[in-house]
Amino acid sequence: MDELVQLLIPPILGAFIGYITNYLAIKMLFRPYEEKRIFGVKIPFTPGLIPKRRKEIAISLAKTIEKHLFTPEKLHKLFEESGYKERLQKRIEIVLDQLIDDIMEDIRDTIKSGISLGKINIKTTLIAAALEKALEKLSENLKEKLKEKLLEKASDNIEKNIEEELPQILSQLNVEKMVVDTLMEMDIQTLEEIVIGFSEKQLKHITYTGAVLGFLIGLLQSILYLLH
Repeated sequence: MDELVQLLIPPILGAFIGYITNYLAIKMLFRPYEEKRIFGVKIPFTPGLIPKRRKEIAISLAKTIEKHLFTPEKLHKLFEESGYKERLQKRIEIVLDQLIDDIMEDIRDTIKSGISLGKINIKTTLIAAALEKALEKLSENLKEKLKEKLLEKASDNIEKNIEEELPQILSQLNVEKMVVDTLMEMDIQTLEEIVIGFSEKQLKHITYTGAVLGFLIGLLQSILYLLH
């Protein structure tokens, strides 16, 4: 019985040590959040790895994001997939409709107030009414053709300007500084919750793997002990 206990102790102890070691290693990525001192002497491994190298990590992450995510090609693709063209066209149509309606209304008001031909001022109600009626018949057809032409030119010009301005807009955004500032301003505990949150399952696997490896090493020690 005593011999069995002696054989079981190394695997169990190895599993415990492996688990605790990996658990502490993961915790020490963030903990402690600040530098600790005893009698003015800095305690080793404080603060944790990520708080200690936070600025370097933030800059590296920001450069990666700027280089691989915020490129003109990806932004253009994002614009294309967002359906901005359709929404832009609808907005332009609304503006053009209002503009053309205002122009037509101004023409009607001019006809109603009188028609000027050189120095001859015609203020005949019959002529004004006839012209207004003719304009009414032509207005819808004229409005559609005018809107179609204006819409085509406006949409092409705006889309062209967006594509040409994207690189300049991107360079002015200073994505790297924005990401670095955000990460540096973020509370370290919040940052820990974010990182641990999306990688919790993987980190647990690492911890359990430490326990399994510790157990196997302890088991190997017991087997070697038996062989001797």
